[in-house]
Amino acid sequence: MGRPRRIARNPSDPHFYLVDANFLANRFIPYIRVTDARERQRVERSQDWWIEIDRQIEAGVAVVYIPDVCIAEAFKVLAKKYYENKYFKNTAEYKFSRDALSEFIHLSPKTLKASSRKVAVHDLSTSRDIIIAVDRFFEIFFKHKLSASVIDLLILATAKYLIDFFRLPAARLFIVTLDVSLWRGTRKLVDIPSAFNPNSSSELAARVFV
Repeated sequence: MGRPRRIARNPSDPHFYLVDANFLANRFIPYIRVTDARERQRVERSQDWWIEIDRQIEAGVAVVYIPDVCIAEAFKVLAKKYYENKYFKNTAEYKFSRDALSEFIHLSPKTLKASSRKVAVHDLSTSRDIIIAVDRFFEIFFKHKLSASVIDLLILATAKYLIDFFRLPAARLFIVTLDVSLWRGTRKLVDIPSAFNPNSSSELAARVFV
């Protein structure tokens, strides 16, 4: 087993977080409403990670990247938790979480026009370069008999895109996912960082952030 990975709480250089839909949605779910014990734990553990990421954002040492397909999927997750799982007390509480998600990813015209603007959350369009890279990851996942959806592999292709085109340092790019198959699959890849899973007992926020 490899040495447990750590993330500096107070980095000297910026950290970059690439997040999936469920991890993003869990930021806005009131965990006290979650009746299923295992699901409540997933939400709580996600929010423990978000506390650390948000603190770094406030300190100006973290940037969050979200593929556009994951943003759409996150809204779908919130809707499902409201209509099917009843994780919101009422419509007002659901609307509050949905609006909070919108606000988190939205940039006002004032911010965009500012000469010294600091953008903490970036949405990423699914470009041609990202789509083409998906094929390679399909081959690797099938070879190792790991399941993965198209959206999962788009996350990996996006990570590769950020490293190759944006020149983000791989050592400071952290993929965060709650999908176990995707998490395990990244360990088979050599050109993108292995993902973190906040729900894993070995990768709880209290253990990872030092």
